[in-house]
Amino acid sequence: MELPDDFSLIAKTIGFTEGPVWTSDNRLLVTSLSRGLVYSLDISAQENGAVDPIGAYETGGAPNGLAEGPGGTIYVAQNGDAAGRSRSTRPVTPGLQTIIGGEVSDLPVCGANAPNDLAVDPNGRVWFTDPDAVQNGGAGSKVCIFDPANGQVDTVITDLSFPNGLAFSPDCAELYVADSLADAIVRYRIDGGIPTEPSLFAQIPGMNPDGIAFDTNGNLYVAGFESNDVIVLDGGGGVLRRISTGGESHPTNLCFAGPNLDILVVTLLKGGRVAALKERIPGIHSRTWEY
Repeated sequence: MELPDDFSLIAKTIGFTEGPVWTSDNRLLVTSLSRGLVYSLDISAQENGAVDPIGAYETGGAPNGLAEGPGGTIYVAQNGDAAGRSRSTRPVTPGLQTIIGGEVSDLPVCGANAPNDLAVDPNGRVWFTDPDAVQNGGAGSKVCIFDPANGQVDTVITDLSFPNGLAFSPDCAELYVADSLADAIVRYRIDGGIPTEPSLFAQIPGMNPDGIAFDTNGNLYVAGFESNDVIVLDGGGGVLRRISTGGESHPTNLCFAGPNLDILVVTLLKGGRVAALKERIPGIHSRTWEY
């Protein structure tokens, strides 16, 4: 389980890690699906070698993706615990949750399968992927929008087999969604706040794309769960480089973190680890948009 030399270890043995997000108050949060927890981690661990969480919030169930909305609200994509994987006894159903002032609140979404990842748009709406079970071939998979202003949930994409990670382009004119079963990244234009004109942005056999994130140059970073690397795609969908995360590491998600957003944080299933890599080009963060 050795990390490549260019990575530093931030945390280990914290369960099925997912959903990293760097918050506006300079905290790194990650989820543990298998423990029903959202952990707060020390980003400086890459320098001082500390690998223990500095705090945790119990969501119950299997928390997956995280995103920050207006006012510092943290949104959680809650799988629920249909698979019985969580150690937590806190009862939950599949849907969304919020963490505000350290308090976890449930926002059940009627008809949700297992919300996976999410992103907040410039209007403060929460977009989330909701894949159907792999054994069902993704028949009921969808991407939805939750509007905190009125509590309404709208389904806006139904043409993907297993929608997973999602991210807005730096100018927020496009939405990119990882379709894990298809080894593909699909791009949509945003027109009137709704995704339109789907097109294949990239397809790499054996990638099994999970979480995704953009840097400020418009390059897309993809956590390749089966390919055991981070794949960096240019604006045309071509592969700029591949960053190995180690054999059988299974990267699940990633984000840019640190005061300058120039630290690439990657969650790794193998060993329940969170790793960091210093990057030359900083990433984008939804808090840079005006709500």
